[in-house]
Amino acid sequence: MSLVARITVSGDPHALREYRGEVNRLLDEEGGASFRELHTPERLEYEFRVNGGIPFPPFVFASQAHPDVTVEVRWSDASLGRAGRAVIRNGVLAEQAAQSEAPGGDVSRTVRAARDGTLELAVSCARWQESWHGYVLVPDQHAFFRVTGSAVSWQLRASDGVEARWAEEWNLAAGAPAHAELAPPEPIREDELRELDRIAQGFAHEWIWFGESPLEETAVERQRFAAYGYPVRAANLRSEKLRSVLRPEGGSLVFGSFREHERWVPALLELCWLRARTHEAG
Repeated sequence: MSLVARITVSGDPHALREYRGEVNRLLDEEGGASFRELHTPERLEYEFRVNGGIPFPPFVFASQAHPDVTVEVRWSDASLGRAGRAVIRNGVLAEQAAQSEAPGGDVSRTVRAARDGTLELAVSCARWQESWHGYVLVPDQHAFFRVTGSAVSWQLRASDGVEARWAEEWNLAAGAPAHAELAPPEPIREDELRELDRIAQGFAHEWIWFGESPLEETAVERQRFAAYGYPVRAANLRSEKLRSVLRPEGGSLVFGSFREHERWVPALLELCWLRARTHEAG
């Protein structure tokens, strides 16, 4: 399913409740597209992942009956490299724009979990300004990272958590990688931080739920983990990913979208960053 659409609805709380009831009734009648509801008291949010078009009509029809709410649609189609935005008010398309996504913006991922569902390693990154920028995560630690160079000569920098500073680096020119703490840590440039945050938030939203999140937001995942016999950790893969996306390989469950000539990047994170975390834990 290459097209991802997020539809947010803002307005008076009473109008939002009525709008949600009308939209959900129309979506049920229309059938077909599956979606997630990610609402808050201040706004409604629907997430669709579909092969065809966005199911606009229910949102447009409901908007006619509730002219005071604003409906914003943001969509992206990875297969076409296209993204767009639309705003609906009073049943009318008020704004619309589409654009090509930036070259090199495709996100590649490697995810590995134990057979009991425990996250072992997740790497999500993209090429940006001649370097790999991304987010790496294990159950109890995470970080931004940047990799420059090639498979035979590289530099890896990582933050401490998702702080806006580079805290440590590894370099390989010859022999074994050399590690150093950065003292003082080096601030991450603002434009670079925005790209790192985009990658991290996109991955967390699609793949991860956190043990410290409110019970009302994670009730379904907790019920599924209990039913499947999975332990709940600080960071957990979504049950749908564990059951339908990851595949058995050796003694683990794995997913990977890096092309063959790019697989040295997640291997590098495992060699350096993950090994350092393991030694610290030990």
